[in-house]
Amino acid sequence: MNIMIKKLKSKFGYLITAVALTGFAAGVAWADQQSISFTKKSGGSGGGCPGTYTGYAKMTNSAGTFSITPPTNVVSGTLTDASGFPSPYVSVANVSCSDFSSWCDTNSVTFPATHSKTYTLTVYVKSPTPPPTNGQPMNLQITWQ
Repeated sequence: MNIMIKKLKSKFGYLITAVALTGFAAGVAWADQQSISFTKKSGGSGGGCPGTYTGYAKMTNSAGTFSITPPTNVVSGTLTDASGFPSPYVSVANVSCSDFSSWCDTNSVTFPATHSKTYTLTVYVKSPTPPPTNGQPMNLQITWQ
């Protein structure tokens, strides 16, 4: 009987550990921050998002292209302009998905994500420049949850 209780306690301990580690893994966020040169190029239109802009910066993948694939097991992402330029600087974080969905908001945007799709991550500068000046680095961050 004593051996049976010890085995049961041992199995229960393994189960608790497995559940705790699974919960920990599910709550982990992966982040990538890139310093990307600002490209001064006016575009956009008054309506919609991002609207008119004075330039932009786009995140790249490890191959240097703009198509970003999230890690496995993520459910959302947050693109943030972490450049920290002083006022009157205004930016818009814009995410476009391979299924033609898009999300956009001032400075930061959170969107649903999955490993089976790719995303283009762009920050548009809305305010008159400078800052930043053409070629000046902007800091863009993607956090996958």
